[in-house]
Amino acid sequence: MNKPVNRALLNLHRAPAHRMMGVVLPVVLVVLTILTGLVVTQIRRGAVDERLAANTRESVQLDSSVQTVLRWCEARITLAPQRTATVTPGTAATAPAWARTSANWNPGPTSLDFQGGVGLLPGLSADPVCVIENATCELTPPISPTGQTLQSNALCPGGGELDPRWRKFRVTARVATPAPDMIGGERFTFAQSELRLFIE
Repeated sequence: MNKPVNRALLNLHRAPAHRMMGVVLPVVLVVLTILTGLVVTQIRRGAVDERLAANTRESVQLDSSVQTVLRWCEARITLAPQRTATVTPGTAATAPAWARTSANWNPGPTSLDFQGGVGLLPGLSADPVCVIENATCELTPPISPTGQTLQSNALCPGGGELDPRWRKFRVTARVATPAPDMIGGERFTFAQSELRLFIE
């Protein structure tokens, strides 16, 4: 037979009347906030790394392109130094012949413009161009046994006697790529070299 349930026993197993304090919820929220912050930081870092990699890739590509154009111009001078279009170097009172705003960069007799070159090198927005300065007067003249310059050269006043077969060229190459983030919409990269030739 069933015994009657003792009400005193039921009261022993009942929860106390006071309210319980939960610690699990705040701990979980703190951990979740920390994890969310770490994920957001990693996503931002990944985006920055991607932009840095793209910038490095563009810089290497531009440098490679401008160095290629510089070698093309040097080859043109080496093949036909007497028939190469040159400009006069700038002086202390004037801007350099290769200044970015110089009219020498415009297609014409003062520059070596590679028509159709935009398709030969990746990423270019305009044909590559070279400005070639005839810097022969910058060569040091030979000195006589007495330590004096031998005589004045008509082409280089005050420069002494230069062997007319010596030539010095300063070559500046320029390439342009599209840059929507910049004023004017183009990014220019320059490279420069000097070439000394003894022409027979």
